[in-house]
Amino acid sequence: MSGLLSSIGDVLGYGNQPSDAVSIVVGGVKITGWTEVQIRCGVEIMPWSADLIATEWQPDSQTAVTINEGDVCQILIGNDPVITGYVITVDREITPDSHTVHVAVASKSIDLVESAAEIATYQLNSMNALAIIQKLAATAGISVYPVNGAGNVDIQIFSIILSETAYEAIERVCRLANCLFYDRPDGNITLAPVGTTIVPSAFAQGRNVEAARVRASQAGRFASIQAIIQTPLVLTQSPTSSDYVSEFTAKTKPVNAIAYDQGVTNTRPWRKMLLPIEAGDDANYDYAKRRVQWESNRRYGRSQVIELTCDSWRDGQGNLWAPNTVAQVSLKALKRDGIERLIVELVFRRDEGGTHCDVTLMPPEAMTPEPILLPVQQNEGMRAITSTDTAPLPGGM
Repeated sequence: MSGLLSSIGDVLGYGNQPSDAVSIVVGGVKITGWTEVQIRCGVEIMPWSADLIATEWQPDSQTAVTINEGDVCQILIGNDPVITGYVITVDREITPDSHTVHVAVASKSIDLVESAAEIATYQLNSMNALAIIQKLAATAGISVYPVNGAGNVDIQIFSIILSETAYEAIERVCRLANCLFYDRPDGNITLAPVGTTIVPSAFAQGRNVEAARVRASQAGRFASIQAIIQTPLVLTQSPTSSDYVSEFTAKTKPVNAIAYDQGVTNTRPWRKMLLPIEAGDDANYDYAKRRVQWESNRRYGRSQVIELTCDSWRDGQGNLWAPNTVAQVSLKALKRDGIERLIVELVFRRDEGGTHCDVTLMPPEAMTPEPILLPVQQNEGMRAITSTDTAPLPGGM
């Protein structure tokens, strides 16, 4: 009978489905039998984390397994690694009816998030963004893998703030390089642009979506966002004048650093936001133009959120759902049919209610890194004016 069921499964396409059994590998021992599982990962989540609950008695090995805080470990779903890192906390509990262990795991990047950035020198010269990030990540034994040339931006001078963590320094570098960084299942870091792959027909009502919620909002959005030259030297009106702000705006219009949100412009055109132009921008105000467009795009992206619960941890090809993936979504009942959204966050969970995946999706614009000006001393013109040394810059430290 079992052979017949296996044959039917192969014909229907079920026979080769990857396993979704969750295990943790500690000290070369693979531990299974977890009764409750929650694995959380995402573009803006670092470190990725997992919570596992089970009895310490292992039915397969018939032995009591010991897991200690600080152990190096790896979380697997089937044969697919999901998190590589450390056991952070172990809670053991005994009651008249049970003896359980609760294990909290975090990816290796927890040391970048919580530890100070210590390198041989706190100033890095003539390096590209990828090289700087690699140097910072190496302090925690972590490698960096770029996707589609991410991080290929030259940075003449980058200074580490004495009290900041490696994560905070890397975040600043990624803003300069206009790319994302997030965990990999092997414990290292991915450096990538927004939306690296597309999954067609990913989530569909009536097929694999159990529940869904769509949010569309105008909260925090503006009809226009304009950069202004905020200096009294160009004004004729006093700060007490009612025309003070109007003159600011009028004298800034030639800069042409303004972005529009048509979703608000068409309904509430009076909602406007003014941003000061930062010192160090170039003559064309390129940074100001990118900054206002990012502000408008980001506010729009964060206002359009889809949260859904999927009945599977894998897509139609058997691959685990992954952050920073553009997924096609069809939710006809919620007026979202055939649209593309970026997977921002995933929670793989299993409990008494079964196996589910909670997915948060947003437009890709929501994840675009905020642009940042290079330090003033990196500006070639400023360096030529202030420097008395005509020697070339030293090599990267």
